[in-house]
Order: sequence, then C-alpha cells, then structure tokens
Amino acid sequence: MTNYAPAFVAPGSPSPAARRDKAMRLYLLRSLLSPIVSTRWARFIRRYHSAFEAGSPPARVLLKPVRSYIHLRLGPEGRLDVLRGHYHLFRQLFSRECVRRVCAGEPIFIADLAARKGSVYHLAIAASTRVSMQREGELAIFLVKRGHEEPVSRLSLAFARVDGELAVLIGGLQGPRVGHKRDVIDATRELHGLRPKDATLLAARAFAKAVGATAVHAIANRHHVLERQRDASKHADYDAYWRERGAAPGGPLGFVFPPLGEVAAEGGGRAAVKAAIVTATRRFVIAHSQAAHAHALR
Repeated sequence: MTNYAPAFVAPGSPSPAARRDKAMRLYLLRSLLSPIVSTRWARFIRRYHSAFEAGSPPARVLLKPVRSYIHLRLGPEGRLDVLRGHYHLFRQLFSRECVRRVCAGEPIFIADLAARKGSVYHLAIAASTRVSMQREGELAIFLVKRGHEEPVSRLSLAFARVDGELAVLIGGLQGPRVGHKRDVIDATRELHGLRPKDATLLAARAFAKAVGATAVHAIANRHHVLERQRDASKHADYDAYWRERGAAPGGPLGFVFPPLGEVAAEGGGRAAVKAAIVTATRRFVIAHSQAAHAHALR
C-alpha cells in the first residue's frame, strides 16, 4: 500500500530536523529534574528497540516519563510504570514484526472503508509519535482519506493492568489541525453520517475486545495532560463525549466503557461502515497477534 502516514508539517513550521533537535534539548533539560527515572526509562526503551531491531527511539519517546503523560497527576515513577507495563504487554500480545514496525514509526494498515462518491478512508495504527499524540498514549488509531495526509480523527491508547486484568487506556481523541474543519464535515457525509471520531473510538473498542481486554478506560477532562492549557474553543469536552457514547464515571482515568456489543451490518450505509470497522479490526489483531505468529512458525 501507499504510505499515507500524516506528515503534520504545516507551512512555515520548523523542519523535521529542527523539531528533533528541539525535542532532544527538552529531553536533556527535563532529565535533570528526574535523573534516575530518565536513566531507567532510556535504558529500558533503548534495549527494547534494539531487541526488536527498530532503530533508536526518538527524543519524543525518551521524553515521556519526564513530562506529563496520559494522566495529569502521574509523577515520573508512575509514568515509568505505565510505560514499561504497556511495552511488556505489547510484546506479549503482538508479533515481533508488528512490534518492530510500530516502534520504528511505521503505520500499519487496518482497513479501507468504502465511502460515498467513490471515496475511501484508510484506518491505520501507528506509534503515537507518528500523529503527534505522544503524551496521550503509546499507540494511535487514525483515520485519513485516501490521497490526503491530514487525519480526520486520531485516538491514542496504551495497554495496562487494572485490578489485575488487561485493559486499554484511552488518553486522547483529536480531530485534524485548525483549518481542516471542512474535512471532518466531508468525512461525516461520505461515511454515511458516521463521525470520524466515532469511527476511531469504535475501532479502539473493537481493538480492546479483540485482544481480550476486560475494560476500556477513557480520560476525563480533569485528568487530561493538556487540561492546564484547555480552552473550550479548542479542546473537546471529553466528559460529555464519553457519556454520550455510553461510558460511565469510574476507573483510574475517570470513565469506563461497557463491553462492546455486536455491531450488525444490516441496513447498509452507516451500519455497514461500522460493521466493516469492527470486522477489520478483529482481523488485524488476529493476523498480527503473538499467538498467530507462533502458530505460523510451527
């Protein structure tokens, strides 16, 4: 497939090299505030990338435990625990090749969603750094129109153990950058009325169900890492959105979704798109799971 991963470089933005240099300077400065945690994390994630032949982790990955991450009130030690927990679970659940590709920054295709007027939307998963959501989780599920670079929706998540059970943590859900509102309107119309963020949320819930997670936890406004910068005109009201989609208050992030029920394809249109998302996500997990890879080697 064509590499349709978003570039996220607006006109007048610093070059990728300049952004990498800035991230490295920030990492070096913040590491001075939590040198022990920074050293432990850098050692862990560098060894992890090396074990999977994924290249060196970028500065934005090295930064994760020394700035706010996934939950506003987590300290450096807590962030380190969440990060290491995710990566231990990730390698247990998915094949070596899948882990390598994600850690290397490659997007992995989940589905092509047929839309109105011959349009097609790609659903994919990648490292959260790929779509500028590195503070809200480790993996990102995103939706992008064929021939475009800007995702119309992107959702970040991580694996964790909550009360001893496998869970998925949703740390953020974002649309496109400013100036692309029309893209969301067009996508909703072309996807038969299914809003892009509803599509990525459904994919995340189907993803959680397919890996055997017992719960999907979603971040509340008060816990979100960008809460201090929150502006009602710029940031989504997560609390209202999660409630509208069936989540109840509770859990470590503020909201918990009930198990995803069956999604029927009858009726065509939006129902068919939703069914395609769930089916393709389940097939993706099966195809890239550790169990499937081990079976193929027998």
